[in-house]
Amino acid sequence: MMRRFARLARMPSRWRRLLGDGNAAAVITAMRPHFARYRWQFATVLALLPVSAALAALVPYLTKVAVDDYLLPAVAAGELGPWREPLLTLVALAAGVVVAGYLADALYVRILQRVGHRLLAALRETVYRRTLRLPRAYFDRNPIGSVLTRVTSDVEALGESLAGHALSLITDLLKTVAFVAMMFWLSWKATLVLLAMLPVLLVVMDFFQRRVRASFLWARQALSEATGYLQECLAGAKTVQLYAAEAKVLADFERRNRRFYLAQNTSNLYDAMLYSLVEGLTSLGLAVVLWYSAGAMLAGTMTIGVLVAFMEYIQRLFVPVRELAQQLAILQRALGALDHIGGLLAEPLDPAEPPIAGPGTGDAPRFDRLDLEAVRFRYAPHQPEVLRGIDLRVRRGEMVAIVGATGSGKSTVARLIARAYGGYRGSIRLNGEEITSFDADRIGRMVSVVHQNVFLFHGSVEFNITLGRHGREAAVHAARQVRADDFIRDLPGGYDFEVAHGGANLSAGQAQLVSFARAVAAGADLVVLDEATSSVDSMTEELIERALARLYATRTVIAIAHRLSTIRRADRIVVLDAGEVVEAGTHDELVRRGGAYAGLLGDR
Repeated sequence: MMRRFARLARMPSRWRRLLGDGNAAAVITAMRPHFARYRWQFATVLALLPVSAALAALVPYLTKVAVDDYLLPAVAAGELGPWREPLLTLVALAAGVVVAGYLADALYVRILQRVGHRLLAALRETVYRRTLRLPRAYFDRNPIGSVLTRVTSDVEALGESLAGHALSLITDLLKTVAFVAMMFWLSWKATLVLLAMLPVLLVVMDFFQRRVRASFLWARQALSEATGYLQECLAGAKTVQLYAAEAKVLADFERRNRRFYLAQNTSNLYDAMLYSLVEGLTSLGLAVVLWYSAGAMLAGTMTIGVLVAFMEYIQRLFVPVRELAQQLAILQRALGALDHIGGLLAEPLDPAEPPIAGPGTGDAPRFDRLDLEAVRFRYAPHQPEVLRGIDLRVRRGEMVAIVGATGSGKSTVARLIARAYGGYRGSIRLNGEEITSFDADRIGRMVSVVHQNVFLFHGSVEFNITLGRHGREAAVHAARQVRADDFIRDLPGGYDFEVAHGGANLSAGQAQLVSFARAVAAGADLVVLDEATSSVDSMTEELIERALARLYATRTVIAIAHRLSTIRRADRIVVLDAGEVVEAGTHDELVRRGGAYAGLLGDR
């Protein structure tokens, strides 16, 4: 792929602009297996296209033959007589050519419509599959609404443009070539007069095509920003209403929406100007050719049949030329969407991630030890280091608590252990193997993370516990271990109870218990609790603590917590300050030292 991109970089600037500087190549590369699947359908279409163009070019010529060879002699003789039968045969032949042309058009359009819809569905799945494999840091930089636009709006815009107009562009080009070839054959001088308008036409079309595409890219970006802002505001609608900020967010959305309107309006303006100018130029070309043909007729160098056929060719030629301008403008819009989609597909993936397959079927890998040595990390190159040389060792069966002030790097450690981020310096090893070599499935079966902010899907309680990887028995077993089974059975429908999006119809404590059950159902040996008990009430926390007490004998727990009840039971407490380990030991040892840990307790 890199060699292909290198070849693209050596292309002339005009072609690089057309292909989106490599982004279109990313889409083509991703879709190549799907294109190969329909190679016979494409071969059939490629065979039918020149046939359709040739049949369309044959009809005016048959008109010329009818006029010069049959009608004019019949008029001169004053009767149809001997020309009647061959003329009827010629008319029947012309009718057959027209019918054959319509059948060829209908066949290739039908084939491409079916294939186009399948390819559109495959592209949407490809973009979504790629999105699921992107590093989690990508979603920190890009709003969810912007990503959603790639999967939905951009794919739809690309599909509508290519399925409805890319083929018409090819067909119009072939018909234009066929018509011009026949016109050269009939009267090369008149054809050259017409083609004298071509340089002006090409300059005008090139000027407007570049501006149409630039304005459409602007429109797609503006739509992405507006969608992202809308998604964010809808997700936080309760907060907006609580603080009476409706007017402010509405004004912000109207500003983004107006930017999209202006971009779309500019694109439509250039599109309309292009179509109108081409219409005017083609009409001017028709007048010039008529003037030349009249002189040629008077000089006796052009027959009436040639003139009739030539005018019919001009009329037929102007239709694809006018449509060609429109199709090119629409194709520029499609290339804008293609560039937008290609930008996402060209995003680098985590090298440890394999293509998405089914869930792992083997037993969860056994956890033995975790070693962090001189780990340094920053979220972006221009930002300061969050971790500055962390050393940490965790062995099977231990419970290790990580504490520290806000911003000390506690949650960052948890994210690196779960391989949510890469790009760290130093070493993080699971069972002696560098964590960067683990794919998501493998590390997910070894490490479970329970976050403070629980996300629950719209679906049954059973699905939210197992995520579709196990059956009811596994869900019930996991819920019983975390003492969630009692409240689940009290819900209407029990494990079939439909959880609202985000767990809106469950209390914070109930949602957290479901997330604990999810971690247990995953079967991982190492459980990381990232402030997992900070948002639950004391009664729910007691249930969780009693449930976790049963897991400590067989599982390893790393708890990032503020609550003293969680910290005191730890085998070892690690204190972070400004991204560094400043103390480590048991609760009693650290209290006796009177250092940073004792200071944290005094602040509570």
